[in-house]
Amino acid sequence: MRLPPALRYRDYRLFTFGYFPAETGEYIHFVVQNWLAWELTHSAFYLGLLGFFEFAPRFIFGPIGGVVADRMDRLKLLILSRVANLIQSLVFAFLVFSGLLEFWHIVVLVISMAIVSSFSTAAQQVVVVTLVPQEGVMSALALHSATHNLTKVIGPSLGGVLLTLIGPGYCLLIQALTICFMLVTLFKMRPPPSSGLAATGDWFKDIAEGVLYLRQNRRVRATILTTYSNGFFGISYAQFLPYFAQEVLKVGPSGYGLLVSAPGVGAVLISFFLSSHTRLSGMRKMLVAASLIYAAAIFLFAISSFLMLSIVLLAVIGSMQMSYRVLARAIIQEECPPHLLGRAMSLFFLDRGFGSLGALCIGSIAALVPVPLAVAASAVACGLVSWLVPKAASGRRTSL
Repeated sequence: MRLPPALRYRDYRLFTFGYFPAETGEYIHFVVQNWLAWELTHSAFYLGLLGFFEFAPRFIFGPIGGVVADRMDRLKLLILSRVANLIQSLVFAFLVFSGLLEFWHIVVLVISMAIVSSFSTAAQQVVVVTLVPQEGVMSALALHSATHNLTKVIGPSLGGVLLTLIGPGYCLLIQALTICFMLVTLFKMRPPPSSGLAATGDWFKDIAEGVLYLRQNRRVRATILTTYSNGFFGISYAQFLPYFAQEVLKVGPSGYGLLVSAPGVGAVLISFFLSSHTRLSGMRKMLVAASLIYAAAIFLFAISSFLMLSIVLLAVIGSMQMSYRVLARAIIQEECPPHLLGRAMSLFFLDRGFGSLGALCIGSIAALVPVPLAVAASAVACGLVSWLVPKAASGRRTSL
């Protein structure tokens, strides 16, 4: 069996070797964080509010993070962000072990992690594609997403089991160890130097240049707007999985871990297909199709009351989410000039910020109507907007 093309390159292999356990730890952290939030509040609104705080800072810091990723050494930026993650994880563990943890502590930690992520995410995506030549970019993006989604299978499942066996505090200490491991691999990498902006200049002008490019390039604009609509109406379903686990499906922490990990199963299955290709034709049409299937699967999950059916639907959701995001990144990478890539990626990752607004909206609606009804209505809106956005995002395609 042939290895994906991206794995032929040493630094890409090294990055993946460190990223896998670190991202697994991130999902263990996610399970612990949301479960503790549910235990402290037993409120769907507060779960939605937590989702809002998890992604809202990206609206402010995401564009700034894109400029930083274009200005400074991206590997150093990744190292600094992982050190910050390590500190956050240790503080969270201390609050759990000391018995001092309150919901507002989780909110503060979530906001701080979102700010750090705003600076590291764009840098990480650019680093991934700079570790391979241009012909290996599609393979690198798909394999990176495959690795990420494999951690979505292992991390939540492991987190649900560990949460039951050893408790939340020790789960967070395990996450801290995985961060340390990735730091070791980052220090061993020798990627090519960044060819970004000068260290001086007008930050607002740099941000505006990225926004202007988005306005002028029709294909990139349509692609990013599609991910925004999927983010606002679709991604927030995951924030309410604790509710579905306890109130709809009647399962405990381990069952909740299975629900969280199920999207990763579908994503991994489809990602190996994508990672074996250096390029796909008709990427824009494939992106729209994946978005529509994604919305339909969320709707069916919202009305399901059977555990196995829910798991299968979550796997479909994960596979389609992975597909449309990989395709979107490949389109942006293909269209965008190198000096704007960090800013373009930071604008792309604002879809998670729109997810925070969606989570807050659904959480507010869920205070008035049942959570499954709120999620189902959001899925319908997701499908409609995904169909309409490509037609609305019209205009001449140009480049800077």
